[in-house]
Amino acid sequence: MTGWTGTRCAVGALLVMTLVLSACGRGDKSDDEAVSRAGIGQFTNADFECLREAIYFEALPQSAKGQRAVADVILNRADDPRFPDTICGVIAEGQDRGRCQFSYRCDGRAENFPDVIKFDSSSRAAREALQNPDADITNGALYFHTTGMNPGWFASLDRTGEFGGHYFYTARGH
Repeated sequence: MTGWTGTRCAVGALLVMTLVLSACGRGDKSDDEAVSRAGIGQFTNADFECLREAIYFEALPQSAKGQRAVADVILNRADDPRFPDTICGVIAEGQDRGRCQFSYRCDGRAENFPDVIKFDSSSRAAREALQNPDADITNGALYFHTTGMNPGWFASLDRTGEFGGHYFYTARGH
C-alpha cells in the first residue's frame, strides 16, 4: 500500500485493531445490558461509552492514576443521591441549561476521538473503573478541578488528593 509506512501504518493498524476489538467486545449485547457487576451497581455499554468519553476529554494526557481519579468522581456522583444516578446522567448534568458539570459537554464542539492512542487509553481506564468500582483512589471525591485553576467553590470542600494535574474534593465532613 503506497504511502502507508512507518508510523502511519502502525497508527492505521492500531485503529483497525481498536475498532475490531470494540466491535468484538460488544457481542450481541444491547446498550442496556450489563458490562460488569460489582461494587456500586450494574453498568451498561452506554455507561462504558459515557465514562470513556469523559476520561478522554477531561483526563488525557494524564497518567493512568489521573484517569482513574476522574472516573472515580463520576462513579461516586452516580452513587450519591445529590447527583443523577447513572454515569451518563452525571456526565450530561446541566447540559440542557448550558451549565455543564463537565466543560467539554458545553464547548460547542462535537465529541470526536481523533487520537487513537488516547482513545485506547481512555477505554482501558473506563473498563478498569467499571470492573473495580470499589477501588476508589479519591476517597469519595465528588468534585475536581485542574491544578491551574483557583475556583472559589473549593474553599467549602475537603481536598482528598491530587492526581494527574487535578485536585479532588469531597463535601466537608464526609
